Amino acid sequence: MSEQSVVPIDQMLPPKLPLVALMGRPIFPGIFTPIMIGNPPDVKVIDDAVAGDGLIGLVMLMNESETPAIGDLYKVGTAAKIVKKINLPDGGVNIFISTLKRFRIKKALNPSNPIVAAVAYLEDEEDNTSEVKALTRALISEMKQISENNPLFSEEMRLNMINIDHPGKIADFIASILNIDKTEQQKILEVLNVRKRMEQVLVFIKKEQELLRIQKKIQKEINEKIEKSQRDYFLKEELKAIKSELGMTTDAKSSEYQRFKEKFDAFKFEGEVKEAVEQELEKFNLMDPNSAEFTVTRNYLDVIVNLPWNDPNPENFDLASARDILENDHYGLKDVKNRIVEYLAVRKLRKDTRGSIVCLVGPPGVGKTSVGRSIARALGKQFFRFSVGGMRDEAEIKGHRRTYIGAMPGKIIQGLKIVKNKAPVFMIDEIDKMGVSFQGDPASALLEVLDPEQNNNFRDHYLDLPFDISHIFFIVTANTLDTIPPPLLDRMEIIQLPGYIDKEKIEIAKRYLIPKSLEKNGLKKNQVK
Repeated sequence: MSEQSVVPIDQMLPPKLPLVALMGRPIFPGIFTPIMIGNPPDVKVIDDAVAGDGLIGLVMLMNESETPAIGDLYKVGTAAKIVKKINLPDGGVNIFISTLKRFRIKKALNPSNPIVAAVAYLEDEEDNTSEVKALTRALISEMKQISENNPLFSEEMRLNMINIDHPGKIADFIASILNIDKTEQQKILEVLNVRKRMEQVLVFIKKEQELLRIQKKIQKEINEKIEKSQRDYFLKEELKAIKSELGMTTDAKSSEYQRFKEKFDAFKFEGEVKEAVEQELEKFNLMDPNSAEFTVTRNYLDVIVNLPWNDPNPENFDLASARDILENDHYGLKDVKNRIVEYLAVRKLRKDTRGSIVCLVGPPGVGKTSVGRSIARALGKQFFRFSVGGMRDEAEIKGHRRTYIGAMPGKIIQGLKIVKNKAPVFMIDEIDKMGVSFQGDPASALLEVLDPEQNNNFRDHYLDLPFDISHIFFIVTANTLDTIPPPLLDRMEIIQLPGYIDKEKIEIAKRYLIPKSLEKNGLKKNQVK
């Protein structure tokens, strides 16, 4: 029997190969790996190859296509031997391949379905210099360092890398497992000079090491933050427990929350107001005190808690006492005083505070504001005054929406927060001097405030909750009625304050102006002539 020589399989490769297009990454020679094939034409190529010599060519697609042709493929690929084929339920196949050698496509024998090409097998350009040996050691050393810090590299990968004895194959193996862009991997596959291939792979190893270094730094910073926050949390909880045992108050946020909750429980809210307040309070309790929204929510709850939500006590004023107050505070104005007393008498008779709007009209200096203060004294109510002269923004009346930075409630809600009473006297000065601009019409907003048919369910933009302001006694002042919008004028009780004659001016000077001036300067009557 004649002795037969053993020929390696890579020396028995055929001059033509059926090609399988790879949509992912290229596959390097010298690797045993599974591949899943789902494209029906490629599945047929695999079946035909298994029935024959089991050899196929693997080439990466330049542009992904469901029906690729040879023009869509790169020119350099890898020849592979199918070791095992497993049929999948969906019609695809899972194959285990052993890659053998690089090849270059010379000519298309069948350009598509199935793609068959004449190929030329490529040999590595060997370079056994000391530089290649040094590069080999550097590659193995750097990859050991990466694999130790990366849990994705298994022990089997490390052993395979150490047991590969050929420099070109080491470069191929490392290029196949590094996280490199597929086009860069294709470029490495096409490099035949072993030294150049190793140099390119070493560059990518260095990049991977830098990424790992940054990743470790970020991970360390995150861990430190988590550990610090956990430590702070446990210390705060311990501090709370200690303060609770000693009967001390807890942190500022908890005390604020408790204060708000006690106030809200005392108000006994119902319906929409109760639901909205509970939601805001729960949100406040869960917020980080260092967040920007925490301050916004706390200020909002502070406005709610300082408003007079409970119904006011019934009015109980004496008309005789009211007339005495008006007489003592002002000289003359007999008709005005009589009209005010009549108005108060009707108000007392009806026992209804709704729809009370008095408009004091007269030139500057006749005492409109002081008359308003006297009315508040006569009724035993708190007095709050603000001017709308020159006002052009309706948000001054109805407030800003909370979505804006620095949002505040309108003048009405601000006044109620200050007086802390649901039935005060509000004086709105210079109602005839309001303006109109692109920011809205404040006169229309004021109409909603003063209208007795609407203000029992007034909704400030900032508060965004229904609030009954119908108990407020509104007094407005104006120099003239000409510029007041007619709808607004219709809802007012007009009281004219004319000027004074010379005799009245002398009496006012004697009774009010001179005594006030003397008191202001620290003088007595006998010290002045």
